[in-house]
Amino acid sequence: MKSESLITQVVDITPTPRILRTLGDIPFAAWQCLAELTDNSLDAFSEAENKGKVINGPRVDIHWSSDSVAAYDREIVVQDNGLGMELEVLQKAAKAGYSSNDPIHNLGLFGMGFNIATARLGDETLFLSATPDGTEWVGIKISFEQLIKEQTFSAPVVREPKKTPDESGTKIIVKSLKDGVFAEIRKKESAIRRQLETIYTPILSRKKVSIFVQGKQLSPRPHCVWSDSRFVVRKGVRVEAIQRINRDLGETYFDSLKNRYLTEDEAADLDVSISKGGVSPTHIVKRARRLKGWIGIQRYADPSDFGVDFVRNGRKILVSDKSLFGYENPDTGTYTSEYPVELGSTVGGRIVGELHVDYLIPTYQKNGFDITDRAWRLTLEAVRGAGPILPKKRQALGYDGDNESPLGRLVNAYRRTDPGTKNLAVPNSLAREFAKRFFSGDLEYETDDKWYKVAQESDRERGDGGKGLTPVNSGETPSDDISSYLPGAQSGTGSHTAPPVSTPPLPSPTVAPVPATSDRDLLIQHSDKEESLSGKYSYDTTPGMEITAWRVRDSQIKIQGSRVPCHLYQDGIEVDFFFDPTHPILSEYPLSPKQLLLQGLAEKFALRDPGVSIQAAFIGLVDNHLLEERINPQALQERAHSIVSSIREKLPSLLGHRFAKVKEVIQSVEAEEEELAKRLLDEAPNLLGAYQDSSEESIQSLAFVCDTTIKRLIAEFPEEFMDNKLFAQPFSNLKIGNEAMRERLRKNSLERVLSYFSDVILLLQGGRAQSKQELLRHANTLSLLEGLLE
Repeated sequence: MKSESLITQVVDITPTPRILRTLGDIPFAAWQCLAELTDNSLDAFSEAENKGKVINGPRVDIHWSSDSVAAYDREIVVQDNGLGMELEVLQKAAKAGYSSNDPIHNLGLFGMGFNIATARLGDETLFLSATPDGTEWVGIKISFEQLIKEQTFSAPVVREPKKTPDESGTKIIVKSLKDGVFAEIRKKESAIRRQLETIYTPILSRKKVSIFVQGKQLSPRPHCVWSDSRFVVRKGVRVEAIQRINRDLGETYFDSLKNRYLTEDEAADLDVSISKGGVSPTHIVKRARRLKGWIGIQRYADPSDFGVDFVRNGRKILVSDKSLFGYENPDTGTYTSEYPVELGSTVGGRIVGELHVDYLIPTYQKNGFDITDRAWRLTLEAVRGAGPILPKKRQALGYDGDNESPLGRLVNAYRRTDPGTKNLAVPNSLAREFAKRFFSGDLEYETDDKWYKVAQESDRERGDGGKGLTPVNSGETPSDDISSYLPGAQSGTGSHTAPPVSTPPLPSPTVAPVPATSDRDLLIQHSDKEESLSGKYSYDTTPGMEITAWRVRDSQIKIQGSRVPCHLYQDGIEVDFFFDPTHPILSEYPLSPKQLLLQGLAEKFALRDPGVSIQAAFIGLVDNHLLEERINPQALQERAHSIVSSIREKLPSLLGHRFAKVKEVIQSVEAEEEELAKRLLDEAPNLLGAYQDSSEESIQSLAFVCDTTIKRLIAEFPEEFMDNKLFAQPFSNLKIGNEAMRERLRKNSLERVLSYFSDVILLLQGGRAQSKQELLRHANTLSLLEGLLE
């Protein structure tokens, strides 16, 4: 009995292959799965670069089947053109729980990450790779159905010939897609693209690797921040809008087997062991913790669109994170939000940043870090300092002085968002409009020059525009006449006068009256700035001029006594352009202020640049700055198509609750219903049955109706489109007069929209070449309809 008790007994706890399919139940959004597979490709490029190996045009392609492909045959592909891997390496990479990657210096985690991502997307995966020297693609086929059926973890090897001898890389093809996966990526394609652009912006900004989704290249989405040359003054000290961070947080031990840093106690025990002659295990290595990056002030404030991005090896793990903005009392555990304080729920915050924390280990979903780890606490302290940031809170808890951490300086110096240079802020409605242009790639809004001018204008509007500028004593009666400042000159309005002079006055010579010319300062006081015309104007490679445009409000522009429609005042490259919209040239002729501005600027450029004619300058300026007024038929059709597509996409939400009635309207014109059926067959065959059966998903079919059907639906259900639901045109909200009057007004309001839409349909139908006058009418119609769209 005693000998039997010493015998070690074991049992087999090997899981069944069903566990691989279970990995697909782990909550990963579709974009996270695609990113997980993309990470491994990016790691391959990084590894090749570190080894000095050159890859021509590194790129990752993410694409999936079209709607026309049968559901069973649809697939998702993530492919790169890297150096590939041998079958032995690929075999290890596909094992759940295995990773040959350095968890510190790489993004991806082949093995568990690979299996979670692929299992989440579908039931079958082809994992192929080709090396530059190889003659074929070689890999494995992972079929969950087959593995479960045969109760084995063995996957068959798959081989495919190369299409060209020089191709190489890795491709992952997921088939037998899970229910809802294809619909999700198809419906959220734009959102997935934006999400990938956001998390990979640090990598995309380097322009070393290209990433494509459905054939469209991803672009970086940079922060819209004030430049590091801007600053405010707090307590007599300059606080720059960008705070650079570069800190060495020391070395520590990392356990590659457990994928974590050693705790302080574990590290101390290991140090003691080594000091006594012990040897550190091979899986435990020392790693430096280097924190780099910046935090700064966004040019606009927003209740949610602010916060700090935490970047690990080029990928953003945390996006717009706000954990830095709160303080937790270590004694009581009480958490207090310290930013934003003023108008946080309405105006919001504007501190953003990018912190590169390659030393932190992310969670398996790559959407966070272990906040209990000491490295995380060291990171937070390096950025926000010890103790609270807000002065009152610091004083209450016994901390001395201000919080001089990078975040502390920004929070205390930029807490307020009152417009002006004092807070480096722009009126937020205007700032948001500027931000839209920035993110759309408008180069005029890329730098903060235009924004800073608006801040200066806000100073002037408040009457403190002199702050930060060299003060000028203009006297009691400002004048350009130097004699008025000489001894004996009278102030005109002051109480002190020069002493009387006994010399008899000389007879005044006869001088012809000088015709009046408008004073620039007076015009500014009687004008409103026209932001849409303000900005930098140039053409080709010619150095530009910075224009501030002014719409004269309650005055006239006069040059030598004659009233003119516009005038330019120039100081170097800065130009003030004034225009009078009530002048007959602008009010009675088809000329725009911008056209007059370009003509005036052409003269300025011709005078400044020898060899440049007024005509050449004007043509260059028109080509560069008058594109929105160009009446190119193709451009007009593109605008029209954009408008109609926008309306069409909103039909399900506008009319879905009345689908039965809407379907009757569609069916009333057989040709239009037939056109709808054709479109559904070509683009969304799954919705054709839903439309026929009027099932729950049938409302989505409305997004495929033809242009003429849209017009009929607007005419039939105006109350669903008007009153700012889609068109900023009153209808049901008209309450004036009696019912007959209201009906007439509603009819007029609806006919206005329908007439515009009829012109759009006519433009889209194309056909014969249209005259310039017809194209001008279409251009005006598009502008009017765009103005009505909410």
